[in-house]
Amino acid sequence: MTRSSALSTRTKLKHGLPKTLYKNKLSKAQIQKFMLIWPSILVLLGLVAYPLGTVLLQSLLPKLMDQGFTQFSLQSFSVIFNDNYTYRSIIYALVLGGGTAVLASIIGTFLAVLVYRNKIHGERFVALFIWLVFFTPSYLIAEGWVLMMQRKGLLSELLGIPDGGLDWFFSLAGLIAAMAFRLFPVIYFSVLAGLRGLGPEYEEAARTLGARSFLVWIKINLPLLFPSILAGATLAFAESVSDFGFAAALVPQAHIPLLSYSIYTALNQSPPNFSQVGVLSIILIGVIGLAIWSQKWILGKGSYSTIKNQIRPYRLTHRKPIILSIIAYLFLSIALFVPLSGEIISSLMKNTNSGFIASNFTLQNYINAIQIGSESYQAVKRSLLLSMGTAVIVSILGVGLAFVIQRGQGYSTRILYVLTMSTIAIPGIVLAAGYVFAWNAPYLVPMHLNLYGTLFCVFLAYIAGSLPYSIRLQIGAITQLSPSLLSSGQVHGAGIYTLFRKILIPLVSGTVVATLFLTFSHLMFELPVSELLHPPAEQLLPVEISHFYNELMVEKGSSLTVLGIVLVLIVYGVGQLLIYVIQKIKQMNSKRLVQDVVSIKLQSEVQMSVPTRAIQQDIERQVT
Repeated sequence: MTRSSALSTRTKLKHGLPKTLYKNKLSKAQIQKFMLIWPSILVLLGLVAYPLGTVLLQSLLPKLMDQGFTQFSLQSFSVIFNDNYTYRSIIYALVLGGGTAVLASIIGTFLAVLVYRNKIHGERFVALFIWLVFFTPSYLIAEGWVLMMQRKGLLSELLGIPDGGLDWFFSLAGLIAAMAFRLFPVIYFSVLAGLRGLGPEYEEAARTLGARSFLVWIKINLPLLFPSILAGATLAFAESVSDFGFAAALVPQAHIPLLSYSIYTALNQSPPNFSQVGVLSIILIGVIGLAIWSQKWILGKGSYSTIKNQIRPYRLTHRKPIILSIIAYLFLSIALFVPLSGEIISSLMKNTNSGFIASNFTLQNYINAIQIGSESYQAVKRSLLLSMGTAVIVSILGVGLAFVIQRGQGYSTRILYVLTMSTIAIPGIVLAAGYVFAWNAPYLVPMHLNLYGTLFCVFLAYIAGSLPYSIRLQIGAITQLSPSLLSSGQVHGAGIYTLFRKILIPLVSGTVVATLFLTFSHLMFELPVSELLHPPAEQLLPVEISHFYNELMVEKGSSLTVLGIVLVLIVYGVGQLLIYVIQKIKQMNSKRLVQDVVSIKLQSEVQMSVPTRAIQQDIERQVT
């Protein structure tokens, strides 16, 4: 090697290494992932973090909505605990949550055992009815209870109960009972999953030692199912404490102060007490957080492992005591049929106070509700468009964010996960209050970003409240996909968006469609956000229903409720029909494609076989 070539080589090595490192740019997949994650984080900061942050600031800065960030004070907290009404609302919320959790755990565990052990007649119908209870909005059930149990209500007219005979229902004990019959499906689903993981080994061992059934359940099965029961009871506690629908329907009748209704009352004062709303919202979040922490602390005190190497299924018995079936159907009747019967019967009456006479029944309430141009018709139309639009967007965004959270790594993915999951533990009334603070602030006026009082603000709140649940459902579906499917697509040069369009979406389409319908049915009757954020002149379906009930026009409210439920069922049925038609078309196209391939293959074989036979015949002639 000459001197000049050596110098040239050293120069290339010296200057080439930094140049090579500089050219090591991000890959196409990394750029696409960056473009997917960080815009999502920025959007969620505006949808979730900013509204919830304003709730916290409002409790520390009482004059935030008037004077901005000028006055810091903790006086709002002391006022809350010194005020008798708000102090009692906290105590009643704790009692209501605890009582509901206990009673719902008893009912839910009882029904789960009956269904799993096949000790009930028509267990499939029982499971269906429990799903209906679970998905029926809480305030619709609450209004049905009010119609049935109030003085001169439907139950009093049917059974001839004197005035005051049902007043016990409008007490704390009655509210706990009604709430437990609304929330027992949460414990049912949790315990049912625990029973599937509980084999019969422990129970069989106890029976060989002479233990009876009652002792087996008290000493073995229930302690082993305790984590499942506690998980469901924690959710029931959180739901009962934060439920605004039951509070809005029953508090005016029972005059029981509750946290969620106190937040609503503080926002509807004149002028609104924003600092009180902030403090009560923080207390409500703290109560729910305390329940979740208590669950973790209790489960950390012992071992509840039941799943070993292999679980043998429980041997189902054919003995079905009729008394257990009667008790189960009685619970379901109380939970679903009694309140919904109140809605249906009231919707067919001119005046519920006139009693059960032939001239009092009419269809005029339904005719007025569906009359084109009426306020009820416009409210149904707005809710339908908002709910369907939100469901479509949330279902699509849920797939993308679930994919990034499940497959991604790094701090950006963790930030995205925290932002989307934080709203699961946030009650709807608190989220709605956060949107009131966030998009009604005076500093937004010069920027023309004061969105409060517009349907777009309702739309954003719908997305913020529904997106975490969509992500949780999509993560479960994406987890079942083999990583090799996506890896093989990347090996062949497919980017993130191609993977979504060609592989991911087709494989999880069933979950996407289910998420769409679940989100739509929930938002059609979503009350807290709709009540606090809707424009004054543009009513929504749940607000219109609540307005009719508050104005004692229960017949119109009931008819609108029944129409809303029927509309949801119609949309669901049409969607299922479209899915069925699309699947049939795909099957027909697949069969036609297979037939075309087979016919082409047969033709090619025939064409190839002609010269082969000619050659064979020529060889045979030469041989002879």
